[in-house]
Order: sequence, then structure tokens, then C-alpha cells
Amino acid sequence: MDLIRQQLLDLLDRSGAKLYAMLTRLTLCQDVADDLLQELFIKLDRAARTETVHDWESYARQAAIHLAFDWWRRQKRAGPSLDAVPTPACDELSPLGRLVRDEQIQEILARIGQLNGSARQAFVLRYIEQESYESIAASMNKTPHQVRALCAKVMQWLRNQMGESDAPCPRKDPDHAAQQ
Repeated sequence: MDLIRQQLLDLLDRSGAKLYAMLTRLTLCQDVADDLLQELFIKLDRAARTETVHDWESYARQAAIHLAFDWWRRQKRAGPSLDAVPTPACDELSPLGRLVRDEQIQEILARIGQLNGSARQAFVLRYIEQESYESIAASMNKTPHQVRALCAKVMQWLRNQMGESDAPCPRKDPDHAAQQ
């Protein structure tokens, strides 16, 4: 048990800042990212007690992604609040432009939240975390080509969902389409 706890502490030392940055990007709010990071640590501690995790880094990233999108689902049920819209670091856009951009970002994150399993994980790691296809493939036990195809399917699905209604929507679950 002590060895597993030490591995967990090493993981938090190595990847804690990256996990926090990912949670901040996914939730668009540092306060929420703080809370979710605490929830993530609790979840990792519980997993350490059961000793069923083989790859702690992949497990932590996947758990962080799930926590962020669970938070988005709870926010969606609670209803939108104009006070919750984050303000950007620079004022290049007009207030209306910032509001439109923030709504678009929230809509994209809500759509990503509808994805299941490996499709969401691959998309977040590639386009939000900007990891290489090779590193994503290694963490997901897939080939880089499979990850690239999965990301392309998700991107096509996302574009269809975001308003290109003339284009036929492929499968509702891009993860299912990639498995065929």
C-alpha cells in the first residue's frame, strides 16, 4: 500500500500542474478547477486503496476529464448565469464579441460533454491539451492512426452539431463509428 501511495504522490508532483491547467481550460474557471482538483485527489486516493489502477497518469487524466464534464452537466441543469462568464486577459474584442465567443466556447464544451469514452478523451487530449497523436495513442492503447481517425470523426460530428445542418450528421456516437 505504501508503494502505491508513493506512486500517487509522485504522479501528483509530476502531473498536478498539468491536471490543474486542463481542468481550468475545460471549466473556464479557476475556482471550479480548484474544487475539481480536490475531488480528483480524493478519487485517486480511493483508487489507491483498491489497488486496481495500472496506469496512474492515464487514469488521472481520464478522471479529470470526466469530473470537468460532469461539472458542465450540473451547470447546464442549474441554468446559465451571466456572472459565470469568465473575462479574458485582454480586451481585443468588444463586449458583445466577448459574449458571443464565450457562448461559443461553452457550446463547444457542452457538445464535447455529450461524447462517450475514448472519443471525448482523445478529442480533449488532442485539441485542448494539444498532445501528439503518438502520446495519446500510447495512453489509450491504440495506434496513432486510430487516434487520428477518431479525432477526425469527432471533429466532423462537432461541426455538424454546431450548425452545419446541411451536412448529413454521421453517427451520433463517434466512438461507436470508430470501433467499426
